[in-house]
Amino acid sequence: MNTPTPLSRQQHRLAKPAATLVAVAFATMLGLSSCGSSSGTASDASVPAPQVVREPLGQATPANAPGQTLYLQEVTIPAHTKLGTHLHEGTQVARVRSGVLTYNIVSGVAVVTRAGGVVENFTGPLVITLKPGDAITETEQLTHFGANDGDIPVVITLAALLRDGAPLATPQK
Repeated sequence: MNTPTPLSRQQHRLAKPAATLVAVAFATMLGLSSCGSSSGTASDASVPAPQVVREPLGQATPANAPGQTLYLQEVTIPAHTKLGTHLHEGTQVARVRSGVLTYNIVSGVAVVTRAGGVVENFTGPLVITLKPGDAITETEQLTHFGANDGDIPVVITLAALLRDGAPLATPQK
């Protein structure tokens, strides 16, 4: 049995940026970074736009949902970032952990469960606010986008049951 060799200081210092690079490459490969955009101006051209980060927490192919994949993720939306208009090819349930999400319903119906347990249905076009503890259920018929208009990141935990091979978010015009 091989015993792991401890990392040198230089290897340890390089490990975190390498892990970050792998995570960014993975998100880019999935096409997720194209869903976020900064509200910056032309004078900000030398500053890279903040990117939405999706951290995979789990994935399964449930036996009772043939042809579908279940995802569990944590999504972080940087301050002053707007997502592109999209829908999900399945059902997604998301809960705001921190920050305030401005949620834009372009068309369809969103079902929101407020932190206190009150359930509300919202039909688009409409803009609503989701605060920590609020959860939203999104179906295939719901075209929407979110925006973080605040100064702190919005962190969301979500579960999505999507058709096998479907992207996590399908861009819409």
